[in-house]
Amino acid sequence: MLPNGDLDPATWPNTGIGRINPDGSLGACSACHQRHEFEMVQARRPEACGKCHLGPDHPQKEIYEESKHGINFFAHVDRMNLDSSKWIVGEDYDAAPTCATCHMSATRELPVTHDVGNRISWTLRPAISEKIDAKEKALGKETKSWEDRRADMKNVCQACHTKSMIDNFYTQFDSLVVLYNDKFARPGKAMMGMLREQGMITDTGFDEEIEWTWFYLWHHEGRRARHGAAMQAPDYVQWHGMYEVAERFYIEMVPQYRELVEKAEQNGNHEGAEKATALLDEILARPEHAWFSGNEPDDVKKARKEAQAAFKARYLDENN
Repeated sequence: MLPNGDLDPATWPNTGIGRINPDGSLGACSACHQRHEFEMVQARRPEACGKCHLGPDHPQKEIYEESKHGINFFAHVDRMNLDSSKWIVGEDYDAAPTCATCHMSATRELPVTHDVGNRISWTLRPAISEKIDAKEKALGKETKSWEDRRADMKNVCQACHTKSMIDNFYTQFDSLVVLYNDKFARPGKAMMGMLREQGMITDTGFDEEIEWTWFYLWHHEGRRARHGAAMQAPDYVQWHGMYEVAERFYIEMVPQYRELVEKAEQNGNHEGAEKATALLDEILARPEHAWFSGNEPDDVKKARKEAQAAFKARYLDENN
C-alpha cells in the first residue's frame, strides 16, 4: 500500500498464487480462476498452470503435453465433463487427468484441496531432492508425512490404474531421483563446497563461471529430469534431462573445477589443491563414473561394444 492508501502500481495488479495481501491474507484465487468469468473450467484445464509452470527450469506444462495424460486430454477433451459441479475422477470423467486432477481435485475418497503440494512426496526444486516433509521434521514441526501425501496421490491414480502399475511407476520415479541425487547432485554440491572452503572461489554468488555451470546443472537440467520422471515424460527425463545433466557435469563442471584447482596450486595453495584433487579423484573413481574415467571392467566394455555393433547393424547399415 502507498502512504495515501492506494494500491502500489508497482505490485498491483498481480495474480500470484503465493501473494501476501494487504490485510495479511495469503494467495490470489485469480491465479487459477480468472477474473470476470471465474469458471471452474478454467482452473481445471492444464493451460491455467502454464502461466507459471513452463520454461527451462520447470517445464511442467510441456512435460504434461508430452505425457500420455496430456495427449489423452487434448484428444478427448469433449469427454472431460469439465463443467461438472463435483468433477470426481473415475466417476465424472476418465479420459485423462489434468494438473488439477492430481494436485487439487476431489476423488471418491478425498476432498478438494487448494494446497497444491498436499499430495507431493518429493521436493524436486532444490539442488538435492529430499522428501517433502524432511525440512519441517528437522525443525521439529508437525507436518503431513510424505508417506501420507503419496498415499493420497496414489488414491488419485487408482481411479484409473491398477495398484501394481502405480507402485511400479513410483519405483521408477524414486530410482531416477536417487540416481540424480547420488551420481551428480551430491558430488556437485561437494565440489562447490570444497572450492569455497579452500578459497578457490569467492563468497560472491555467480561471479565465476563454475557457479553458473552448477546452477544450470541442478536448477535447469536436473529439475527437468526429475519433473519429467514425476509426470511420465520420457524425453524430458532423458534428452532434456539426464543427458544434459551428464554433459554439464563431465564436459563443463569437471574441467572448470580442475582449472580452478590448478590455478590454486600455481598460486601456492598446495594443501587446498591436494584436498580438492583428492575429492574429485574419489568421486570419479566411483562405479557410476567408471565409463568416464575409462575404468570400466572388461566385461562391461565388451558388452558396450557388442551393443553398439548391434545398433549399427540394425539401424545404420540398412539405411546406407
